[in-house]
Amino acid sequence: MSKTYTLAELAALAGVQPEKVLGWEDQGFLGDVRHAVIPTRKGDPQNGDGARTPIYGFEQAERCVELGGRGIPRRICVVNQKGGVGKTTTTFTLAAALAELGRRVLVVDLDAQANLTTSFGFDPDELELTSADLLTNENIQPEDVILETAIEGIHAIPGDITLAGVETRIQDTLMRERILFTKLEPLFDRYHTILFDCPPNLSRITLNALVASREVIVPVETQSYSIKAIADLTNTFALLKAKMGHELMVWILPTKVDRRMKLAGDILEALDEGFRGQILDPIHIDSNLVRAPLLCEPVTRAFPTSRSSQEYGRLARFLVLPDAERAKWMDLPLRTRRKVIQRAEEGAKDLGLNEGKKKRVTA
Repeated sequence: MSKTYTLAELAALAGVQPEKVLGWEDQGFLGDVRHAVIPTRKGDPQNGDGARTPIYGFEQAERCVELGGRGIPRRICVVNQKGGVGKTTTTFTLAAALAELGRRVLVVDLDAQANLTTSFGFDPDELELTSADLLTNENIQPEDVILETAIEGIHAIPGDITLAGVETRIQDTLMRERILFTKLEPLFDRYHTILFDCPPNLSRITLNALVASREVIVPVETQSYSIKAIADLTNTFALLKAKMGHELMVWILPTKVDRRMKLAGDILEALDEGFRGQILDPIHIDSNLVRAPLLCEPVTRAFPTSRSSQEYGRLARFLVLPDAERAKWMDLPLRTRRKVIQRAEEGAKDLGLNEGKKKRVTA
């Protein structure tokens, strides 16, 4: 089922007043807008059988984002050398949350397990071409591999088990760490966000995704070894900058957080102290995150009122903000941000993350 938007929601996505959106509609900038007839009660001063109300869809949301100058391009790699930390869940859910914000999204499955591909309802064994072909066959272009998903606004480059053999097949390829960048560069302007779901290692496939990205999200569980694992990854990112001149914005995303456990709170504080300005708002443990992919739906669609749905929605809204606004939010300690979020959920204070709002967050 396609998402529909209210006039106020379109205005918020564009960062303008509703009257401006109506003006765009009158000028034909929003394309063909469907209308529904709402039956009127007998005796209402209404001509005809009912009132016509507009139904805005993804097309209108996307155009409002562009017209409002909010289509900031992002290329984000989701990576961690440890498995089971929520990389695929984050890629899958974040893609859906971004699409709901009117963004065109391309997801790239680079993991031989192909869990992201199956999450979107595709059977990897039945696909003619996958990301493995894109990496190993110079004649294969992205357009040959891209699939349209059931979620409006999201396209996918699927993966399959043959990714396990890519490492050796590109061993002697010239500029092998830049294959993905070179293949996808013509698409950079076609999508607002490109998300790469990486395998649980630092292979050449992962390096290809890092080189093709501008930002990195590192999902981590709140366990005692998390800080060392992050330190190892950040050393890799520093080496990438030193050797190839490629600098990445690194975000750390705590996942599967259970605040009933004291250790989780202690690790979050340690992460916040050690990586201030890089720690994203945590994703808490939620069984709905496991249930949703079984329905081939992200949690934001299958269970939109769940805690994890709200948290990934906030993450998506954060990522599409201008860099200066993101930096302002990230300067706040996690504890302070949590209080701000709680007050916002109680209706007492605006987060400052909703598009179209001009309020600023203060500690």
